[in-house]
Amino acid sequence: MITPENVAMLVKGDEVYGIGAIERLYAEGWPEMTFVCMGRGYTHDWLVEHGARVELVEGLTAFRDGNSIRAVTTAPLAMRQAKRDARRIHELLDGRGIKVVHTQWKPQQMIAGYMRRLGYKSVWQINNNMKPQRLGGLGGVLSHRFARWGADLLLPASDFIANNWQGCGVRSMTIRNAAPRLFDALADAPAAPPVKCLVAGRLQSSKGHHTAVEAVIAARQRGHDVCLDIYGGPIDDNDYADGLRRRISAAGAEQAIRFMGFCTDLRERHQRYHLGLQCRIDPEPCSLWVCETMVDGLPLLASATGGTPELVDDGQTGRLYPAGDAVALGELLCEYAKNPAALDSLRAAAYRRGQQHFLNTRMLDQTLEAYRSL
Repeated sequence: MITPENVAMLVKGDEVYGIGAIERLYAEGWPEMTFVCMGRGYTHDWLVEHGARVELVEGLTAFRDGNSIRAVTTAPLAMRQAKRDARRIHELLDGRGIKVVHTQWKPQQMIAGYMRRLGYKSVWQINNNMKPQRLGGLGGVLSHRFARWGADLLLPASDFIANNWQGCGVRSMTIRNAAPRLFDALADAPAAPPVKCLVAGRLQSSKGHHTAVEAVIAARQRGHDVCLDIYGGPIDDNDYADGLRRRISAAGAEQAIRFMGFCTDLRERHQRYHLGLQCRIDPEPCSLWVCETMVDGLPLLASATGGTPELVDDGQTGRLYPAGDAVALGELLCEYAKNPAALDSLRAAAYRRGQQHFLNTRMLDQTLEAYRSL
């Protein structure tokens, strides 16, 4: 029977946020798992400092495939590098009882594909969206062929992502992201008014902070005491942040809408707010922050893109609105500003859903079940 001791996760080594956070969840939950870092960086150093089983095999860490033509022309060289690295990793792991290779990124998926030929099972965890229509639909065809060549099992982070891989011929099991428990209990909501909101993420247009700003300004102009804290950066030398400042200043809302900068203890602050605003413009596969907010009991008004509607129970644990629609988001803010008592039921429901469905123990259990299905 497969146990975490029989699994090696191939990682880039320099990840910080996003997939890097997912990899660290596995390390915290399964100290007996082996991590093979293809380079040095934040994740490599974190794994070493936290006593994980770490091997450094400096090799293929990146594959520039953002441009379709570039992807086709650079793939042969990357595949040769992957074949070389697969042999090197096999020499390192041989005799240790490793049976499964778990990957997150395309370069490591290439390596895992060659390791299949050496007797390992290859599991791809997929947290990134793809565009099947690239190259007139050839992009999707090539991705499916790549999966048939390189994977025994796909673990998409949402059904939204799983749809990209339908028909590829490789078995798929959706395993949504998760977060560790931080609070032992749900604290009472802060007094209202004001209705305290936060938005978090790197300050760039795709994250949709401007939608949150416009919605809060609109709610305030209608007489509702709503305030917003903006977490993330960079705050300086950032044209997008400068544009937000100008808009806030023009509305005379400097006291109500604050820039908080990057924050390392954001989760510890979640229960101090009534609402989180998830304003992503482009589709988000399965937001870690959405999982964290529910585990912490912070209800969301969330953009209905990507995998987010699979996480937020609309009307129960939060509300969904069309991506980029500041008017719709503003209406929701006004609705709850008029009836702040309704926020208490959202808060309690978000916490229950988070504890029942989005703790990291659930993700680990499902992943182990997936390994054992091979």
